[in-house]
Amino acid sequence: MSKQDLSVIEQDIEALYLGNLKTVEFDLDLPTSGANGSSITWSSSDERYLESNGKVHVLAYGKGKRDVILTGHFSYGEESLEKEYLVTVLEEANKIKVEKIYPIDVDAQCGKMVNLPTVAIVVTDEHKTISHSVKWDDGDTQCFDKLGDVEVHGVLLDTKIDVVANIHVVEKIENKQEIQERVVEDFNKKDVDLLDGSAFKEAQDRMLEVLLAQDDDQMLYNFRAASGLDTKDAPQMIGWDTPDSKLRGHTTGHYLSALALCYAATGNEKIKEKAVYMIEELAKCQEAFGKLGTCHKGFLSAYDETQFDLLEKFTPYPEIWAPYYTLHKIMAGLLDCFEYVGIKEAYNIVDQLGDWVYARLSRLDNKTLKKMWGTYIAGEFGGMNESMAKLYQLSKKPEHLAAAKLFDNDRLFYPMIRKIDAIGGMHANQHIPQVIGAMKIYEAGNDRKYYEIAKYFWNIVTKAHIYAIGGTGETEMFHQPNRIGALLSDNTAESCASYNMLKLTKELFLYEPKASYMDYYERAMQNHILSSLEKRPTGASTYFMPLRPGGRKSFDVENSCCHGTGLENHFRYGDAIYHYGKDCVYVNLFLSSKVTYQGVEIIQHVDETKPQDVHIEVNGKGDFALKIRVPYWCHGEYQVNMNDKIETVSMDKDGYIQIQKQWNNDHVHIVFGISYELEQTPDRPEIMSLRYGPYVLAALSDEQDYLNLALKKDNLSSVMKQKDHTCEFYDEADGLTFVPIHTTDKQAYHVYFKLA
Repeated sequence: MSKQDLSVIEQDIEALYLGNLKTVEFDLDLPTSGANGSSITWSSSDERYLESNGKVHVLAYGKGKRDVILTGHFSYGEESLEKEYLVTVLEEANKIKVEKIYPIDVDAQCGKMVNLPTVAIVVTDEHKTISHSVKWDDGDTQCFDKLGDVEVHGVLLDTKIDVVANIHVVEKIENKQEIQERVVEDFNKKDVDLLDGSAFKEAQDRMLEVLLAQDDDQMLYNFRAASGLDTKDAPQMIGWDTPDSKLRGHTTGHYLSALALCYAATGNEKIKEKAVYMIEELAKCQEAFGKLGTCHKGFLSAYDETQFDLLEKFTPYPEIWAPYYTLHKIMAGLLDCFEYVGIKEAYNIVDQLGDWVYARLSRLDNKTLKKMWGTYIAGEFGGMNESMAKLYQLSKKPEHLAAAKLFDNDRLFYPMIRKIDAIGGMHANQHIPQVIGAMKIYEAGNDRKYYEIAKYFWNIVTKAHIYAIGGTGETEMFHQPNRIGALLSDNTAESCASYNMLKLTKELFLYEPKASYMDYYERAMQNHILSSLEKRPTGASTYFMPLRPGGRKSFDVENSCCHGTGLENHFRYGDAIYHYGKDCVYVNLFLSSKVTYQGVEIIQHVDETKPQDVHIEVNGKGDFALKIRVPYWCHGEYQVNMNDKIETVSMDKDGYIQIQKQWNNDHVHIVFGISYELEQTPDRPEIMSLRYGPYVLAALSDEQDYLNLALKKDNLSSVMKQKDHTCEFYDEADGLTFVPIHTTDKQAYHVYFKLA
């Protein structure tokens, strides 16, 4: 060791001043040599915000500041030392320029407290419609003691821009609401089976293999460690669930749901045993938490209550990471194990957790709650409102439904109530689960506004924010309506977002069984969810579905959010194939499967190389209607054969053909019209995708720029040729092979292209 060399380094470290690192918003000047001649190199703990060369990337307004560790590596002669510097990178200032603020009108009952909207709907000078926080002069909750109209004033947060709310003070607020009744019901998951020979069944089988191989004690590791129990020498979790991750525990929640859904779909007894073991051990963890003396009664997680405490102080990400998001996954998994596996202890655990949630949140005021839920990432709560509403339907405790409503998020809900698309700039998968929760709150309490929120949200997303494959969001974010062609990258269509959009779609369908809901469901399930799983039984899933030219899927196993939903996805294929109503069965999706209704077995056979050709066997006797969706891609062209005789059957207003008869071992053969179709992107019509019936086709090519193809709308049928008995298609004009996107694995592909 050379003391002289070390002394030079120590003097250079002491002499080096990088400026005020607590409020960094400009690039840092990082020297490569010290005052006394030492050599310096630099590394950053997070290159997204601070690069190793000192370049700073301030965060967008509303996303908070970030702490980054900048490490200086000093060397001189034979010696070297490291010095860490804590750098706080700021968010950019609010530079909003307002073109318009939508009027704010609030009805208030005289003498009673009323919560004002904590956001205003703003149109910026760039013609972007967004939801922006408001600071009201006299607070978010006010009381008015005189009848008539009153103006309340405030400003857009972090600006001096005035906002006015018109308060209509009345003697009594009439609450007359039209109740939307549930029209159809889900089949018991155990009554729907996928048949061999389909890509869906193959995906389900691969995931069954993955779950059977999973080490349950590894999934319990963080829970046992946090509650002071023996971890039984299990391996630690990886990725987003490592023992030092602030999101640890979320994957275990998904795993519980996957086990429950898998058991319902397959009836595999080993899967049931695993689910029972997980619940028994989590019950021990919950009991152990109660004995620690540092957590409140009923608490259960893979860490203690510290993150929840910090959230109430508005601590930003990444100092904390979405504690209620993780809690939702745990609660959802427990509820699924009770519903689908019948494990009573799962209900006992989640019931206590629900009490804990209400006790924690009910003591907070409206302003605190709204600020928490509006905090970027840290305040993300998944579908906590969904789980609390589902729990209420089991427990009948008013506190559980009240807790569900405490998660109301003005930033999302207020524009939906006003029927204004202001989701641009919002994190897609942070907000879709909140809308599912709105539907569950409606189901539990018949408050019409929650139904309207969900229905309007679904309409704007599916009409103006989805890619051809049914996925939504780019870099996890919603953008302005109809921005599709300009946002084709490696980071398109987060898998979690489609997982949740399908859940929302099915919930809405129960109340309005229209073909349009299942048209979207088919598009996203067939082309995104089925595409997201690796072809080997690794359990790896896509996070994003790349849609740029020459994109390639990347499959991860690092316990990301999309890996978690990926554990569940492939046991949900039976969720919406069939529904039943009063004396009728809906056939919504066309894949080889069977279901039993009133003792009658209904079996579908679909050859995936001919998706237009659907055979339905009705085995047994019964008097009911078979309602079969007319898919969007057939354009109303179809032929129905009943026992080899052509039948004339018309389509109803909801998009279904109805066959009403006394069934007696009958065979229905439907042939839908099918064709190749080009779909233009709304913002860049020169960029388009190609479909064959329900299949979004991908051109296999390593080219990194847009392909310029000779295809035209009027020559598709003559240029495109399907290879016999396969799902491969050949473009004779361009010499390219196209395949359905769900069949691709790791090869490069083009979903979008240009025409020559």
